[in-house]
Amino acid sequence: MLRRATMGPTPALLADIRRRGATAWLEDQLHPERIDDAAMNSLLSKYPLITAPLSQLNALEQPRTAALQLIEATLARQIWSRRQLFEIMVDFWSNHLNVLTLQSAGHLTKPIEDRTVIRTHAMGRFENLLLADAKSPAMLRYLDNNDSRIPTPNENYGRELLQLHTVGSSAGFTEEDVRNSALILTGRSVTLEGAFVYKPEWHYVGRVQVMGWSSANASSSAGMSTGDGYLRYLARHEQTALSLSRKLAIRFVSDTPSPALIEQLAEVYLNSGTAIVPWLKALFDSPEFDAAVGQKMRRPLEGIVATVRALGIQPPTGTNTDAIGKLATDTIKLGHQPLNAAPPTGYPDVAAGWWAIGGLLSRCNWHRIMSRGHPDGLPRPALSALLAGPPMATHGEMADRLTVSLTGQMFRPDHREALLNFAGLTSAEPYSKRKVDRWLKDLTEMVFNSPYWVLR
Repeated sequence: MLRRATMGPTPALLADIRRRGATAWLEDQLHPERIDDAAMNSLLSKYPLITAPLSQLNALEQPRTAALQLIEATLARQIWSRRQLFEIMVDFWSNHLNVLTLQSAGHLTKPIEDRTVIRTHAMGRFENLLLADAKSPAMLRYLDNNDSRIPTPNENYGRELLQLHTVGSSAGFTEEDVRNSALILTGRSVTLEGAFVYKPEWHYVGRVQVMGWSSANASSSAGMSTGDGYLRYLARHEQTALSLSRKLAIRFVSDTPSPALIEQLAEVYLNSGTAIVPWLKALFDSPEFDAAVGQKMRRPLEGIVATVRALGIQPPTGTNTDAIGKLATDTIKLGHQPLNAAPPTGYPDVAAGWWAIGGLLSRCNWHRIMSRGHPDGLPRPALSALLAGPPMATHGEMADRLTVSLTGQMFRPDHREALLNFAGLTSAEPYSKRKVDRWLKDLTEMVFNSPYWVLR
């Protein structure tokens, strides 16, 4: 549960779930408003631009600063927020409704979208999320709808709305459907300052039809309500339910979820009126979720966040956030910067998208520097804290304690032996603090490079 419903287990989380039980813990995570996250809020105060109004953002000499603050704050939330499932769903929807944050059009608009669209609706209803996103200046600029007008509408947003955001490419929509989708959305634009505006003089008037939905669309003044009706139709479409459910199952279960699970989730999604919490509960209650331990590969960003959490690294105590900035730079080096995938598809969520040898080697090198104190500027316990507990009689006991502290599980006996052999140790020999202290950094690094860590 903790390896998939959080960004990575910690000893404190393991103790909490053992004390309260998985059901009670998950129920709180499904209702993040119940969880006190005051320490996180205090840290976020160091990133004032993520809550700034548009007028303040427009006054910035360097607009890119707002986007960089958002990226760092997102990373910090994933590492230290107690609302872990909420942060996973924020990441899920941000990737699903992808916007490139560090393009000029997103510098000022993406921080507002993150706050008012994604985070507002991440655990609400997909229908409301889709409606809000269709008025998001960040999305409208990213997919060029801000300039879409009669007589030559831009089809980018109308197409991706169908293909990526809702029914999916297997739904059988046609090029005529794409054109009509674009016509329906004409007039949804953005002011020079970066605010949403509907321009009725740009809106196409006349009958429109997309798949099973149609409208007389007789008035430009009613163009917004016509578009909202179309969006509601898409949000509640059976193919949208299947497409989203497949993506959710891929996120939490496996790269190839069963059709039965997808159909079960789609049914819950439709019966709940696109509500996200019942949909998630159905996923976590499914036998497929229980049986899927170790079937998902951690993507680079997830690995970075989980590593920081496992090592017990704490947020900065002062006002300086440079160390978080160093971690954000690491996400660039590993190819998975938060909120900054270039294509509309977002970052891949299957192992095949991340198996390149160069990327895996970069992760191994990063694990090496993390086990040796990177980054400077963040409070962290000594590595020996990973071995805290009753006295250990053998190196085998030490290895078990280390692997459980870092991964939440013991290695298989032959894998434990291979880990110890790397340091010239064996499971049966008496515990030697001197030998372990000499090799602890290397052993920690090797645990992070193991399948027990890479898979969640």
